[in-house]
Amino acid sequence: MKFCFATLLFLFTANASASLPQQSQWQFKVLLDSREIGSHQFTVSQVNGQQTIQTDASFDVKVLFVNLYRYRHQNTEVWQGNCLRSINAETDANGKQFSVAGQANDSYFQVNTASTETELPACIMTFAYWNPAFLTEDKLLNSQTGEYEDVTITRVGEESLRVNDEAVAAVRYLIDLKAGPITLWYGASDFRWLALESVAAGGRALRYEPLTIPLSGSGQALSADSTVSKIGGQ
Repeated sequence: MKFCFATLLFLFTANASASLPQQSQWQFKVLLDSREIGSHQFTVSQVNGQQTIQTDASFDVKVLFVNLYRYRHQNTEVWQGNCLRSINAETDANGKQFSVAGQANDSYFQVNTASTETELPACIMTFAYWNPAFLTEDKLLNSQTGEYEDVTITRVGEESLRVNDEAVAAVRYLIDLKAGPITLWYGASDFRWLALESVAAGGRALRYEPLTIPLSGSGQALSADSTVSKIGGQ
């Protein structure tokens, strides 16, 4: 059984009917170094004990109006607690097509890609940044490739982020994996996901800066400005 050291409660409204889905949304603009190249959106809906996560990413890297790199990714995941129940993802990475479909049953999780069929443990997790329980894992399913990847996740320490001109106490985590490191920031008091940074080709920095993130303990959203900056820490 997976140990969840933090729980996020997503309430649709304070007086909403229990039959209505609870929903939270993260909207990020994506930058390559200092240039904005696209967006990535995550919507988490919860009803009857299951969570459905829909993600939509769109990046374009252009030089003098010529599109050098195009990326599109759409993914729908269904979760029961901290166990993935199904996944359906389609990706266009600069013309290279990927598809991942997976379904859980009582004894294993079946993953199919265009070229492989794999049986994984019955309870697995993807790179579920929105759910801090995934930070306890040592293997994660890559929703683009269908690979079940070895990861090492380390708590780096506490620091401060500035979100919408407000200092927010945050905890920084580092994910080490084959493709390169990913850095994540979570709210120190509530473990809301706040920001992401990774290394792109050529050693360039790929950053997710929030436009909208859920408020702690409510279905409302916090509108952030276009920047998140470190103002302290290690």
